Amino acid sequence: MSKKAKPTPLTKLLKAWTGASPEERQAFLDLVTAEVRSKGEATASLSAKASDSPAPDPVMADHETLIANGRYLLPSTIARVEAVMRARSLSPTAIMAELGFSPRDTSLTRALAMKAALRLSVIAELALWLRANEALATRQG
Repeated sequence: MSKKAKPTPLTKLLKAWTGASPEERQAFLDLVTAEVRSKGEATASLSAKASDSPAPDPVMADHETLIANGRYLLPSTIARVEAVMRARSLSPTAIMAELGFSPRDTSLTRALAMKAALRLSVIAELALWLRANEALATRQG
């Protein structure tokens, strides 16, 4: 009796791609684009350091676009969300309601407190919400 061959990571990736929704595909492409851009800027940064001219910081360049690594919020994103929560006296469930999800959904609470995974749709909406609320905070402050 022969064993079934294990699928390669590429096979798994292709299967996941075909089963993904358009939003999930776009989120994946955005993540890959941001990583490629940051690697390109890091390479430029290394060559610029050799010539003693300042180069843009890849982390700061992606500050607005990259809020998560896959389905997990970055520590900097957690700090940004918590700063807006303090400024507006919001709870994570109130943020979920503002994002258009059920206020009984505790996934954002778990993501902030225990670094749990979030749905890609929540991450996409959170990125927009965060950008809008940080812009409001800077105008008011």
